[in-house]
Amino acid sequence: MSELKLRPAQAEILKYQHGRMAISAVPGSGKTFTLSLLAAQLIRDGRIQPDNQQILIVTYLNSSVDTFRARIRQRLMEMELPDQGYDVRTLHSLALEIVRAANSGLGPDAELTVTDDGQSSHFLALATDQWIEQYPDIWSQFLPDDSPQTQARWRDLTQRTAKAFIRTAKNERYTPDTIHAKLNASNNLSPDHLVTLSPPHPVTLSPLLHMLTGIYGRYQTILDRQGVLDFDDLIWQAANLLEQRAGLADELRARWPCVLEDEAQDSVPLQEILLEQLTGPDGNWVRVGDPNQAITATFTAAHPRFFNAFIDRPDVLSLPLPNSGRSAPLIIGAANTLLNWVMDKHPVPEVRRTTFRRQEILPTPPGDAQPNPPDSEAGIQIKVYRHREDEELPETARRALKATQTFPDYTVAILVPTNNLGYQMAEHLDDLEADYDNLLRGGTREREIAAALHAILALLADPLDKKALTNAHASLHALGHPAAMMPEERVERFHTLLKSVHQPERLLFPLDGQDPLDALPANVAASEDERAVLRFAEFLQGLFGLRPLPIDDLALALGDELFAWGDEIHEGDLAIAYQIATLLRRWRDAQPDWRLPELVAELEGVVAGRRSLPISRPADFGYEPQPGRITLSTQHGAKGLEWDVVFIVGVDGGWIPGNLDAYFQGDN
Repeated sequence: MSELKLRPAQAEILKYQHGRMAISAVPGSGKTFTLSLLAAQLIRDGRIQPDNQQILIVTYLNSSVDTFRARIRQRLMEMELPDQGYDVRTLHSLALEIVRAANSGLGPDAELTVTDDGQSSHFLALATDQWIEQYPDIWSQFLPDDSPQTQARWRDLTQRTAKAFIRTAKNERYTPDTIHAKLNASNNLSPDHLVTLSPPHPVTLSPLLHMLTGIYGRYQTILDRQGVLDFDDLIWQAANLLEQRAGLADELRARWPCVLEDEAQDSVPLQEILLEQLTGPDGNWVRVGDPNQAITATFTAAHPRFFNAFIDRPDVLSLPLPNSGRSAPLIIGAANTLLNWVMDKHPVPEVRRTTFRRQEILPTPPGDAQPNPPDSEAGIQIKVYRHREDEELPETARRALKATQTFPDYTVAILVPTNNLGYQMAEHLDDLEADYDNLLRGGTREREIAAALHAILALLADPLDKKALTNAHASLHALGHPAAMMPEERVERFHTLLKSVHQPERLLFPLDGQDPLDALPANVAASEDERAVLRFAEFLQGLFGLRPLPIDDLALALGDELFAWGDEIHEGDLAIAYQIATLLRRWRDAQPDWRLPELVAELEGVVAGRRSLPISRPADFGYEPQPGRITLSTQHGAKGLEWDVVFIVGVDGGWIPGNLDAYFQGDN
């Protein structure tokens, strides 16, 4: 068996025998490595019966499950032990296993269906629209103006806030009826009366609280009618079963005598309740996490304060994991300085008191397998720009591209404070034709692709709609598609020509011997217009042959037609189009009576900004930066990732507020 050279803090953790332990780890300290070693050691030391017991490891991402399995397997092989005695699960996988164990033997009627994020988002969008349609006056009173742009932004923010509200309520195990009862116990006003009240409102009279509770109720009704659970329902049900089903917790404790939990700083209250019930008052439970950061805290029920509270419990042994070989001492010193400044000198008392835990990052000890890079290879530069849009953004894009060209083996990132600023940065990177991974949410390119698919699908749904015919050409032209290629100065005149077509069916479905050009007004189109019409019509005629396909297959085929033609294959656009196809199928599965016109109307909500587009990003699947490529991310979304060169945009009071009077930028 190979001998490991452990850091003193790791060696102290591996002395663990039983009980509750919290490991307070800094970034880059080897949390996964240490927890994997501990799992293998507990198996080696006979803390379980390998034939019928397992060490349970609970982690956050599906990709982390594979990482843990590989590392534990490798360590067991080094110990010359069989590959058994451990079980690695995400929280959702664990909750599902608990519910199935409780329902075993109850027959097929006990089977449950859990929605995925896409279906949940769709159901929440329906619930949000239902509430807005019923109470438009309450919804609109929050708007500073009634412009379409403001309404679209508020509609999106309403849904995201409702999602956070629902998750928080479920983690506190509040049903919609429970919240309504608490509100009604304090007043007898209906939602319609709330709009007549003058602010400030008591909490129980808050129009916002009534709105979010109403959306929650409608969302839960949709889930109940579909006979499904969302992920929070699943965890809630598992926690309830452990509390209420006689013998279930004892049975599972015998199966999993020891629980190791990774990324505990991202745990939600229900997760802690579930694992508390699973391990029991005298059980074995090890939690590891970074109390000074959380990947999922924004717009979720997760918050590092829950892990911090666990660390401070008197029945918990708290140990640090403070050493990190990720950065040079210069960078580590800067990070520690910022932490101490926030805790000691930040002008807002609440920020000083609650933001961070006093835990500095330490370099690795001498002779460590992961030595810190020397300060000679590190550097911190602060560049001051007078103008953000004209100077800072384009110059940062150029500098990042130059870094990938000068150091092709380095990983490079641009981190922005908000998604909106990131969209502007993406345009500069596109102009430079830079290779980059876009980790932003809800990008403009996604809506452009949705708009292109919507335009074609709308025409397929109603071929006689001349506006749809014109929109289809406009979308193809915006994509640079050969079927609509023409100089910009001719586009407006050509669209006027399309609007003047008096029989679109003759253009799109000409009978034998008919000339499609007969659909045009006489003596109006120039020869170059006629050639463009024939090219456009021929392309559309081929698309109508795809119309009988199921909606997801139809969208997939359209994606190929729009984004993979000739030698031009736009893989990023294709990937987004394929995800939109999956989304359309989910909508159809949720509403079996919907046909193409209804699905087109639903997709139009995405194009108009009334619906969010639940597109998966590389970060959702355990993203790893690649050398020679730029990673574009928000500063919040970069948590848990590392690069050789990082450009941080907007490090100033305009984007990082230093007091409560600063302008609120939101999370966009």
